[in-house]
Amino acid sequence: MKIGLVKLSALGDIIHAVIVLQFIKKHYPKASIDWFVDARFAGLLQDHPMINEVYALPLKDRKFKEVFAMLFEARQNKYDVVIDLQGLIKSALVSKILCANTFGFDQESIKEGFASNFYTHKFACNYEENIIVRNLSLVAYVLNEHFDHSDIELKQSCFSIDDELKEELEQRLSLNESTPNILIHVGSSMPNKIYPKERLILLCRMLSEYFTSAKIMLGWGNVNEFNFAKDIVLNLKHLKIELAPKLSLSELCALTKASDLIIGNDSGPTHLAFALNKPSITIFGATPSQRNTYETNINKTINAGKKILHSKHIDKSDFCIQNIDEKDIFKLACELLEK
Repeated sequence: MKIGLVKLSALGDIIHAVIVLQFIKKHYPKASIDWFVDARFAGLLQDHPMINEVYALPLKDRKFKEVFAMLFEARQNKYDVVIDLQGLIKSALVSKILCANTFGFDQESIKEGFASNFYTHKFACNYEENIIVRNLSLVAYVLNEHFDHSDIELKQSCFSIDDELKEELEQRLSLNESTPNILIHVGSSMPNKIYPKERLILLCRMLSEYFTSAKIMLGWGNVNEFNFAKDIVLNLKHLKIELAPKLSLSELCALTKASDLIIGNDSGPTHLAFALNKPSITIFGATPSQRNTYETNINKTINAGKKILHSKHIDKSDFCIQNIDEKDIFKLACELLEK
């Protein structure tokens, strides 16, 4: 079976979707799977053992002539089915160009309902359902197979890690297996998804003073996040709090795998811990924790206690994340690190 998967962006969405590869291979071990993704995120999927070819589409750069050339060339692969896991008009168009036999969510199940007009087969799934459950449910529908929650809870690590790169990072950052290595991601895609600096300073102090030998690193992805993290380090310069280096997606995977605990906002780098089966705490404010991540015995969430009814329309002016007590995050961290 020749399958095309369309999940173009963003980082967190791709991380939440990659688990479907294991489900497909479980039922169709010989399936050949190609993945169509925005070029910015292709590095996360390159060399994945379950993907035959990654098509890195330069969508962000608006190189549409190049995009269409790549898609029409890929049509020659004669896919048996193309599955749009994104549910946007642009991803639906990509799917339609690639194959006549397309699957996606129905009009009520996606943010851009018009996209469903481009699918041959449409699957109904509550938009408020957990994103990982949604992805697996759609693929199970396509394959006419049953998906069980054990497919999530017993999953293998979703990305392959370059052992040499991991060892090089461990040496460069002086990581020690005998002491806790804690990676804290400070940023996210929207300001109201970011845990406030003042509370994060207090959390870092508590972690450093309780786990005296711990290596605590602050991860960042752009200039604003770098300055945010740098301020925390300067406020705690008497403690062992360090800035993580600028990381490629491959290095981010390797550092996540080398860490004992990942703490962060509702963002791709934080969700990567779940995909790699590493302990994590994801901090939620105005975005729904029950939808945006999957809790396990090692992957925990903490939120502001606000019930979010409509995930399609997030209130960007809602900064309820500021109300989460750093002591509650610290307590969760202790439970995970002392298991």
